[in-house]
Amino acid sequence: MSKRDANLNIQPRMAKRGPFTVEASGYDPVDGETIPRRNPASKDKLITRPADDVATVYDIMRRGARLFGNAKCVGSRRLIKTHVENKKVKKVIDGVEQEVDKKWTYFEMSEYSYLSFNEFEKLVLQLGSGLRKLGLSKGDRLHLYAATSAHWLALSHGAGSQSLTFVTAYDTLGEDGLRHSLKQTRSDAMFLDPNLLPSLINVLADATTLKHIIYNTGEVKQEHLDKLKSDFSHINVLSFDELHKLGEENPVDPVPPAPEDLFCIMYTSGSTGQPKGVSLTQGNVVAAVAGVNVIVGDYLGPGDSLLTYLPLAHILEFVFENCVLFWGGSMGYGNPRTLSDASMRNCKGDIREFKPTVLVGVPAVFETVKKGILANVGKASFLARNIFWGSISAKAFLLGNGLPGSGILDAVAFKKIKDATGGRLRLLMNGGGPISKDTLKFISYAIAPMISGYGLTETTAMGALQDPLAWNPDALGDIPACIEIKLVDFPDAGYFTKNDPPQGEILIRGGSVTNGYYENDEETRSAITDDNWFQTGDIGEFDKFGHLRIIDRKKNLVKTLNGEYIALEKLESVYRAHPVVANICIYAAEDQIKPIAIVVPVEAALQKIAKANGIAGETVESLVHNEDLKAAVLKELQSAGKAGNLRGIEIIDGVVLSDEEWNPQNVRHISHFHFFHLFCPFLSSANLLFIHRATPLRPKSCSARRSSTTSAPTSTVHMVNKSASLA
Repeated sequence: MSKRDANLNIQPRMAKRGPFTVEASGYDPVDGETIPRRNPASKDKLITRPADDVATVYDIMRRGARLFGNAKCVGSRRLIKTHVENKKVKKVIDGVEQEVDKKWTYFEMSEYSYLSFNEFEKLVLQLGSGLRKLGLSKGDRLHLYAATSAHWLALSHGAGSQSLTFVTAYDTLGEDGLRHSLKQTRSDAMFLDPNLLPSLINVLADATTLKHIIYNTGEVKQEHLDKLKSDFSHINVLSFDELHKLGEENPVDPVPPAPEDLFCIMYTSGSTGQPKGVSLTQGNVVAAVAGVNVIVGDYLGPGDSLLTYLPLAHILEFVFENCVLFWGGSMGYGNPRTLSDASMRNCKGDIREFKPTVLVGVPAVFETVKKGILANVGKASFLARNIFWGSISAKAFLLGNGLPGSGILDAVAFKKIKDATGGRLRLLMNGGGPISKDTLKFISYAIAPMISGYGLTETTAMGALQDPLAWNPDALGDIPACIEIKLVDFPDAGYFTKNDPPQGEILIRGGSVTNGYYENDEETRSAITDDNWFQTGDIGEFDKFGHLRIIDRKKNLVKTLNGEYIALEKLESVYRAHPVVANICIYAAEDQIKPIAIVVPVEAALQKIAKANGIAGETVESLVHNEDLKAAVLKELQSAGKAGNLRGIEIIDGVVLSDEEWNPQNVRHISHFHFFHLFCPFLSSANLLFIHRATPLRPKSCSARRSSTTSAPTSTVHMVNKSASLA
């Protein structure tokens, strides 16, 4: 297949024939293991470079300028004005329903302005020169503590142009995690968003090696700068623009890195204890780009555009953005809060303004998109609703049987939906966690084909990626060409490679796999074998097409009171698909028979359930207190679990309703006292001891190892349980 297929009309069906993975050459059978499998293109030798002239990420940047020159590279929007509107909502405070003011924030943004590949290269090299002028040299550390932006990407490449190492920290990591990452890496300089200055000030006393602080463009409060400069007068404080000007006026030659040089230390949030820094070399990232390119590179090219809004501190986003640089596509930077028109004033949301052809997201994003579509469909006339659902069924039938006609449905039945997402989407990719099959199929038919990806920070996001022409909603996809995978017996839960099909823990080895955790030999030894296999902790199998499937996770397997295991992440993916669920956390314990769910509800869906059950209430703040409604929601979710083919022990036995969205601000300040008193009626003392030791908990996915934040919800939550007690 050649690059001319970049304009191919991709449809959600399997157009290619398998097998899509094969047994690697040169291996003898080992008891308790499968023979390693690879992408057919790398059966005899792993592919670790996307092109002969690309050995480092620095080479990707220079190659982009050389080949794509004045084409659009990165685009950004400027905040013109923030609109704050006050609305009255009903809320129960100390058991009494009151009307309180609630602030709603809306954004007014400019159109996108772009840098060409040549201009991006120039910016990168000047930033590198600016860092050198500050006194940084090869091997020094630049800390990136900011939201996704073109400046973030440019500084990562600027550091690489001078053989510096950059360190990533999620902007939601919290002060303890930030302090740990600064101290462990002994960072010399930091780039951060202005709104994060207070968090940095609180930990600076412990970051004794930090000499320079660079704050991003945007609204900065003078009192924050004044406090920073007065309390830490020994630190040089400058803006991004000042760093850029410094490099522009003091140019120096690049110091090109070698493939084995340490490119970045990427911190992942641990389930307990301090975050771990994953050491990734230039060669690791280039190998990941090569692995992705073999699978999807033939379908994407200079005419494609990627809307970028996921955290660049997440390895999936970082790899994919560098892939776009390699392919010559353009990137438009957005923000989760400004993606849709609903949060905007006097302008379009990011997705309609930028009109991407490619969108990478996580399950929560796609579930929200689906629920938004269903809400609008539900408001339509009886005839319109039937036309919509009939079109979904017809498209699935036509594509499933290789028949023509689906294009007519796209142009007529789904046109409004496609226009709402910019009208140009060709491909969607889900990563970061499992998505329900129903949601994947729904969005693939209504908007554009969705492929799945799987990987970890330790493997530079490499594990599995679906070929768009081998679309398979029942699996994750092909093995990237830079790695190989084998399955190893996990007897505790009955997963053996002698099963049919073979099942076991997924182990990954190859060019994109880390050498270990930064200055953490103990964790490195426990995760990586002596012969360099990374032990993922995920349980998998290969289907009849050779596609990888994840069926469980060792650390997310909880043995319940009756001795059977349940997988929390799997349950979350099923229950999250229900229209009433905006966000969910599944909790299970060894001394309980069944799990419970903590749910942030979708207000419109919650009101619909209330109306159907004759329950009065106008706002989510008042509805979450109604015992009858909680029982109705529990019944709805139990029905969803049964429809999703969950076993009896996987059907939730209780539900908690939260009246606020979970976010880094409201989850960070939870007290143990508050959490314990919420759950004491339902949890045994052993459970509480476990929670105390494991705090902070994870709100976005209680089971998700790779979630970006680690906390529990602080908002008021209310629970109903159909049995007398869970204890």
